Amino acid sequence: MGRFQLLTTSFEEGLNSLKNGPAKNIYFLMGADHYLQKYFIDNIYDIVSSNNTVQKVFLMPDDMTGKDIIDRLTTMDLFNSMNLFILRSPNTIKGKVRDELVNYCHNPTQQNILILIQDEYGAKNKMIQNLTSLVKPISVSTPFASKMEKWVKLFFKNNGLNQVPKEVIEYIIETSGDSLNYLKNEIDKISINLDVDDKLDRKYVDQYSSWRRKFKEYEFFNLLGERKLRKTLEVGRMLVSQETSLINLLYPMTEFFQELLFLKISRGTNSNSKRYTNLAQSVNRKIPSYASNYSSKEIISALKRLGQIDRKIKTTTINDESIITEFLYATVNNG
Repeated sequence: MGRFQLLTTSFEEGLNSLKNGPAKNIYFLMGADHYLQKYFIDNIYDIVSSNNTVQKVFLMPDDMTGKDIIDRLTTMDLFNSMNLFILRSPNTIKGKVRDELVNYCHNPTQQNILILIQDEYGAKNKMIQNLTSLVKPISVSTPFASKMEKWVKLFFKNNGLNQVPKEVIEYIIETSGDSLNYLKNEIDKISINLDVDDKLDRKYVDQYSSWRRKFKEYEFFNLLGERKLRKTLEVGRMLVSQETSLINLLYPMTEFFQELLFLKISRGTNSNSKRYTNLAQSVNRKIPSYASNYSSKEIISALKRLGQIDRKIKTTTINDESIITEFLYATVNNG
């Protein structure tokens, strides 16, 4: 059997199609950016409710049986109002109800709209393959950095700020672009606290962020990949002094350097296999660039040091800040 090929529609194309109408009876949103999911759902609701009485109904497999979900989808409304059904994680539905859901998608109730939402990207089982064959998914994954600029401008515009320096836009994407929800929240806070006399520049964003938020792991790994020693030390030490212990940071650090090493050894082998990691999306997409900043010897040395740290953690009492400082000095500064 040939490998299943998943075809998706970009978020922009899906949104344009929706706005140009008419609305379809089924939509499939695939991807984990919850802001894009909500944005698309809100647009559907606004469009269909302009001429109809619409009831928004959430169908949650964790709280309802599969039979209850199918019954809800297929029961006709006595008052002929439109239902906007939102079914999250159809992949978790079990048993014969899976086939019933696929059959419903073959022949949906014309009166209603069903929105399927699957956070996990990809068609990893027969049911999702069947659904994506019937309904072409719309990607709601977090946009790449190159597509983030328009969202930054929109979020600032919604806060009444239309003239934002390009360097500020780029900096906010770099530091807060792991999801649109996080990006929006950061811009909302920056905008609300911006006084008339304040100058919106990188210095202001740094001053504001330094006391407002905790550092995130993805920031640490992006700095580590760029070999920015001073900032990597600052963020690394701050991480292990906050809620993340060194032992919790050890596995993703090992995974990070393993990914760098994989790229080093696979170049020239025509390997096109896509690898999946637990690292943040903003880190994963920059791995090829980061691999060029380290030699194979440096990466192997880093992995050996991490192995030694693992043994120390299991056998002795250590100071997290001291150990990560030693590791970063040896790895980032000297290789």
